[in-house]
Amino acid sequence: MVTGYLLEIFGGLQWNDPLTSFGKLGGIVLLSSILAIICFLIAGIFIYLYYKKFYAIGEAPKGWTYFFLGMILCGFYQLLKVPFTYNWIYGDFFIVIFLIFQVIAISVLVYGLYLLKKEVSI
Repeated sequence: MVTGYLLEIFGGLQWNDPLTSFGKLGGIVLLSSILAIICFLIAGIFIYLYYKKFYAIGEAPKGWTYFFLGMILCGFYQLLKVPFTYNWIYGDFFIVIFLIFQVIAISVLVYGLYLLKKEVSI
């Protein structure tokens, strides 16, 4: 009994059909999540190609590197958000991991933007 209770608190897995979880909006929510993942990853690829092309001779500035890394991490954050949206995983343990990853991804992105602003304003 105690083991089941601890499992409920710290984490668990379950399957909810993504197309029926939100009624008629289920398909739209799933499609928007997939589009967000694709868009973040494509933006990261374009940023990578941009700074590889313009900084091929020397090293790319730190701002571009952190911005690229932040976009890729935000894409993975969107990917992690899907199981939480449909309650496929639950529990405090998974929520803490998800929130820590979210804070790291956004911090890296904001730090990259800060470095880019600093490079432009010099």
